[in-house]
Amino acid sequence: MHTFTRYSALVALMGTSFSNASAADTATADNPQTFHVHEALEEVLVSANPLSRSSGDLSQSATVLQGAALQQQLASSIGETLARTPGLSNASFGENVGRPVIRGLQGTRVGTLNNSMAVSDASSVSQDHAVSVEPFLADQIEVLRGPSSLLFGSGAIGGVVNMVSPSIPQVIPEQVYSGRFTTQGNNAANEKFAAGRLDLGKGDFALHLDGFHRRTDDYDIPGRAELYPEEENDHEEEDHGDDHNGNEDGTLENSFLKNHGATIGVSWIGEEWRFGAAYNEYKSDYGIPGGAHEHGHDDHDDEHGDEEHDDEHHGEEEVDVTIRLRTERTEAELVGSNPFYGFEQLKVRFVDTSYKHLEYVGDEIGTVFRSDSDNTRVELKHNPWGAWQGVFGLQYTDLDFSAEGAEAFVPESHTKTSAVFWIEHAELDAWQVDLGLRYEDVSIEVPITLIAEEGATGPSSDSDFQPVSASAGLIWSASDMVDLTGSVSYAERAPGVDELYANGPHIATQVFEVGDASLDKESTVHIEGGARVAYGRFTSSATVYWDQFDNYIYQQDSGLEEDGFPVRFWLQQGADFVGAEVELRYDFEPNRFGHWQVFSFGDIVDGELDDNTDAPQQPPKRVAFGVDWDLYNWAANVVWIHAYDQDNVAPLETRTPGYDLLNAEVIFTGPSVSQIDWQVYLKGQNLLDEDIRNSTSYLKDQAPQIGLNVVFGVRAYF
Repeated sequence: MHTFTRYSALVALMGTSFSNASAADTATADNPQTFHVHEALEEVLVSANPLSRSSGDLSQSATVLQGAALQQQLASSIGETLARTPGLSNASFGENVGRPVIRGLQGTRVGTLNNSMAVSDASSVSQDHAVSVEPFLADQIEVLRGPSSLLFGSGAIGGVVNMVSPSIPQVIPEQVYSGRFTTQGNNAANEKFAAGRLDLGKGDFALHLDGFHRRTDDYDIPGRAELYPEEENDHEEEDHGDDHNGNEDGTLENSFLKNHGATIGVSWIGEEWRFGAAYNEYKSDYGIPGGAHEHGHDDHDDEHGDEEHDDEHHGEEEVDVTIRLRTERTEAELVGSNPFYGFEQLKVRFVDTSYKHLEYVGDEIGTVFRSDSDNTRVELKHNPWGAWQGVFGLQYTDLDFSAEGAEAFVPESHTKTSAVFWIEHAELDAWQVDLGLRYEDVSIEVPITLIAEEGATGPSSDSDFQPVSASAGLIWSASDMVDLTGSVSYAERAPGVDELYANGPHIATQVFEVGDASLDKESTVHIEGGARVAYGRFTSSATVYWDQFDNYIYQQDSGLEEDGFPVRFWLQQGADFVGAEVELRYDFEPNRFGHWQVFSFGDIVDGELDDNTDAPQQPPKRVAFGVDWDLYNWAANVVWIHAYDQDNVAPLETRTPGYDLLNAEVIFTGPSVSQIDWQVYLKGQNLLDEDIRNSTSYLKDQAPQIGLNVVFGVRAYF
């Protein structure tokens, strides 16, 4: 069945390509009429930077995806959307749950933002917790590599990912109304997806509405789910015909996804002041593949057990772990020009987020996670001081977090974070200079701690940290073609509640986590250098970096077991991360055969602890090659990525095989109908039907990524 599907997809894509070639023959060299313009070469503003500078004017490595470049990479999770970007990986829990990994750093070291404000969900606590944003609704996605704690706090010591969405209208639409709509489906998960957006404006008021709806079944995989099946599992398959995690026809069980959400936002926009507010609701139900849990083996299950299930399975059974996630986000923004003497802009943002996350074991609730947060940010941009432009800022976050249930592994906590920051930028002839400083106070109150005995609690505990961060960066325009960049930063991070106080089983990840309340602040010295070249139609960039950590916090498998789960301890020691990224692109002169661009990238990172062992869950080195093409109403792209074997693994961590990922896409833009522009697209993902495992994932040995997948969709703009 998989062989037939594989060749059908390849034939379909090749057939479309032959159609494109026939159309190209009718063009002339003098009038190629290329329709599709690739945004990869355009400069775009980075909204995560308070000075609204383009990515090419930042001494820090940055990537902005928008337009066709973003549409090409869109996926159901933010981690998978960015996984084919240099320096980024996906901490996946199957295909549908994924958090970005930046240069080998993940979790509480990578900030996930929506419109430059923290998403404030539980995704940083554990990989199985989905990031509660929908990539299809973003106008652009920004990635700042390296420490961004100057702007966004100690939770961004490894970098940030900012999803820019139009939830609060920024301008009055030129037309009374505008919008877009997307619908798509695929064959590997039987996906049914639709998303829409509507922007209205009249006078001084603007209104924004958006929403999405997605349903997928368990998705197809190239073979079996278990990468390293145990001998007893093989015997079980002989007896029962399949295993719990992947059956004979190549489907990853319990990998479904059902999510939907909606946003309403309104703004009053005057000549010098703007005020807006928005409300967003996000709901997601999804399965944890490989998360089977033995049901009926402890007192909790005996008390709440299902007699019907016991009768059917005669005692213990494995049941699926599923998650029901709900987020409500209310945000407001006030922006004013020339608010008072000496300052040209005031920006005040406020976000209130209510988050609830239920982990089900079968039909029973095992753990309930709750998070309520208020996040306030004030930015004050001063008038130019000669060549210098700068912003002063204040930020305050109040976070209540709890995990309840017989298998809750982190205690209730109340965290308050107060911060001040200051950044400056100057352009001095051939030089650009960036400076920044941030101080914050992080106070964590834990009313009741957890101790080893099941259900028992210990005394309260308080922790207080004062992270400090500072940075300096330079861009030297050595010539009209070459820019050289360099930056040095020192950043500190306060430990998270899970790192300090975890003590219990986590059913979704099937581990027993043990924190350490004596953990100290984590700090890093980050040194980065790079070159950017633009020679005619050839552009390239190269970056090398080194992070030297003191008190690096990581989780390590102990080889012990508790409650049937492997025990992982949060530990701390020094670490070094060294890496490099290279990107190349050549834009050919358009001709009668169309507009062609070829590109390539490569990335590598090596993380090593002071005890000469490898840091856990590191991404592999990769190389990639691709082609973009367009002519008249047709556009197409192909990208091939080779990931090498990941043999540099932490103690008790398994090796991850490499893979070859081949993706392709064909787009046809039809003629406008009643002022509606539309496109149809056909994507082929993982065309080689490779068994792809993300070495950055705890679930890599149980849940591969999706197999050969054909996506068909329609977009409309009005």
